[in-house]
Amino acid sequence: MRFVIAYSPDDGPAQRYDFDPDDLRVAAAEDLERKYEGSLNELQQALMSGSIRAKRVALWHVLRQQHKELRYDDVDFRAGEVEVILGRELLEKLHAAAQTATGLSEDKRRAAVAAFKAQLDKSDDGEGQGDEVPAPAGKAPSKKKAVSTA
Repeated sequence: MRFVIAYSPDDGPAQRYDFDPDDLRVAAAEDLERKYEGSLNELQQALMSGSIRAKRVALWHVLRQQHKELRYDDVDFRAGEVEVILGRELLEKLHAAAQTATGLSEDKRRAAVAAFKAQLDKSDDGEGQGDEVPAPAGKAPSKKKAVSTA
């Protein structure tokens, strides 16, 4: 299940990162589970539902690929600066599932089908779900850790 983490800080250029939880090494997956405080599957579900904690954990992971010493506490952003974009394969699965979904009103089912179709159409236009997502060059900002007096 592939995601694109789009990070658009107010004070810097937009950045896009490929995030594929199925392609993680076990040690990295365990790090993510510890930081998220849940399973990798729960993290993926939370990313799809827009969880800010899940976004922070995923952004921390992708930034650490270039900045090995980046601490989780250094990853701080405005809520609107990070967007999770679903990969085309996942969108196709969700679109197919929505077409036969039961347990919700016909209006809600149709709305879900239309929403997934619109996202698929958008991905056909080259926006969002490209096959390759280049990571930007440069150094991620870091903050000095406050000394604890506890």
